[in-house]
Amino acid sequence: MEAKEHWFLPGFLVLAMVIAQGTTSSFSSPQCYKKTEKATTYTCEWTKSGSMQNATYELFYKRSNSTENKKSLGKNQQSYIFVNDDKVLEKVPVDLWVVADMGNWSCQSLSTSVRLNESVKYEAPQNMSMSRSSSNLTLSWVNKEEVKNHMPEDVVLKVKFRRLEKTSGNTTETEVKQAMVTLEILQNQHMYQLQVRQKSKHVKRPLWSDWTPILDVPTEIQNATEVKWTVEDFNNGTRLLNLTWGTPPYPVSVGQVNYNLSLHIWPCQLKRKNHTNITTTEFSVYVTYSAVSGYIFAFNKVGKSSQTHILVPAKHLTYPRKSWPDDKLIPRNYNPRLKNSCLEWYKLTDGETQPAKVNILKMINGTVEETLKSVRQKMDDYVRYFYLVHKQTDGKPQTTEMRLMYKKEGAASKAPEDFTVKVVTNSAVLHWKPIPVQDQQGFLTHYEVCYTRSQNNGAHIEIKKCHNISASKTEYLIQNLTPESDYNIYLAGATAAGSGRNISIHILTKPQHKSITGWMIAGRIVLIAILITICLFIIKRHKSKIFPPIPRPMVAESKNYRASTQDMYEIKEEVHELQLHDKSSQDPNPEEATLLEVCEDENEKSLGDSSTPDGVSNPLTSDFKGQLLSLETADPSQGEIDCEVTMLMYRNGLVFDMKADSTEDVGTPL
Repeated sequence: MEAKEHWFLPGFLVLAMVIAQGTTSSFSSPQCYKKTEKATTYTCEWTKSGSMQNATYELFYKRSNSTENKKSLGKNQQSYIFVNDDKVLEKVPVDLWVVADMGNWSCQSLSTSVRLNESVKYEAPQNMSMSRSSSNLTLSWVNKEEVKNHMPEDVVLKVKFRRLEKTSGNTTETEVKQAMVTLEILQNQHMYQLQVRQKSKHVKRPLWSDWTPILDVPTEIQNATEVKWTVEDFNNGTRLLNLTWGTPPYPVSVGQVNYNLSLHIWPCQLKRKNHTNITTTEFSVYVTYSAVSGYIFAFNKVGKSSQTHILVPAKHLTYPRKSWPDDKLIPRNYNPRLKNSCLEWYKLTDGETQPAKVNILKMINGTVEETLKSVRQKMDDYVRYFYLVHKQTDGKPQTTEMRLMYKKEGAASKAPEDFTVKVVTNSAVLHWKPIPVQDQQGFLTHYEVCYTRSQNNGAHIEIKKCHNISASKTEYLIQNLTPESDYNIYLAGATAAGSGRNISIHILTKPQHKSITGWMIAGRIVLIAILITICLFIIKRHKSKIFPPIPRPMVAESKNYRASTQDMYEIKEEVHELQLHDKSSQDPNPEEATLLEVCEDENEKSLGDSSTPDGVSNPLTSDFKGQLLSLETADPSQGEIDCEVTMLMYRNGLVFDMKADSTEDVGTPL
């Protein structure tokens, strides 16, 4: 039993070593190839697992189907070994394998049998560039410098691609005769991702190269870049030019969009300054007062946009102005001895626009006087020129002087255009368009307006009157004209050389308008009077309906009535006729007579006691007092006798019936 156990342990260890040595899953078999058909060095490589990163690898070979001993081709800790062709037989099949040594144990890969001269593996395509147009995508690449001269241009190419929003794609394989291929199956509106690899077509056992990294394929740039510019003037001869443009949309900007900007900002040099690979959407630079020109275009991985031309005009200048009538030196600030200084001058094509080509003057030979004289000789008479003097100060371009100038001025060759007149009774408003600069033939100082009154036959009635108007004005008001009169008006532009051609127009002022204000006022008054009359007639006709009568009830007069009339003056009374009528048809009996007398005495007494206003006697005269008649007596069966007095009063044409008791002074008037 013990002998069996003693045998089992060594046997288990030997089996474990055999299994360990026979393990081939830790790394792959070696693969040997040349990078080009003409290469003399082979690369043998294999893949290894992460658990064997620190192992030492040794490559062995021997002829296939032979009993010769194995030979080593080298060892290291990398996953590849370079082998020169003088150590192996290129045309003989050989077996290759790799042994990994971990110190206390080792393992061996499976062997592979190959002919070394039949295997070629190219490098993956390098520096891939793309160009996209419509549904076509053209790929081009450049191989590494050390191999591109040793490999043929015709290869087999495999491309796999897919739309960016999809997970699956297509694969195409084609033979190319140069490092370029065109795919014609793409949709222009979509973005793609692709990979490329290549292999030789001139060996028996070519190997595919590695895949290139994933390439994003954006859409092509359809529209030109829209540029906006602003200029900040520091009023010292230097301006800050700011350029901005918009960001392209997402399908275009996949994989970065760059910009190429070219500007001519320094007039003393004719060459433009290029600014390539601008990644932002803005750009700022210092410039002079001269015009700035250039262009910009955007580009991405598949192409570029069309160019957008940039033109920033020179600083607008109306003053100062100069003439150069002789050989007097201008400009004054031109100093060609400065290293970075120049004189820029040119003819304004239409009097205002800078031409495409300007004259740049630098001192090379001769003196300043001779140079400027030669410039003046090249100028034309009656033509406007523009000159600027530039230099650099602290690295910034600066304009030290700028002028509009004529070599010689003349009178304007044309009259103002579109001359019109708006005529009223005693004035006229003139309108016109300025004389074009190229026809001014000098600096326009003012406009001259002249007019004269004339007869139907054209003979002048009044002397000619003229007015000077500012050259910046295009309208003028003539006042104090005679109504219903003929006038001839003349308009011309004037320079330092005098007035130029004029334009005339004949007008007839309108007649004086007669005043109709008085008639209008009279008509309104008559209309108002008619309306009032109609209203009064209607009111009178329907008075009872519009204003119904208001009843007036009898109101007993208070005892203070006489007192309220004390301040009244005496009123003269005239009694024409008075009749007294007794209520009974019979003569009073003695008792009634007595009662009447008593009542008469009491009434007389009460009337005589009543107060009167100052200086005014009692309105009842002695003759009238006796005309009081009591016609009623109280019921004789009652204990008291009431005396009722009837008193008639005639005053100022009115009759008053006054009634009073024996105890009251005066009755209530009716």
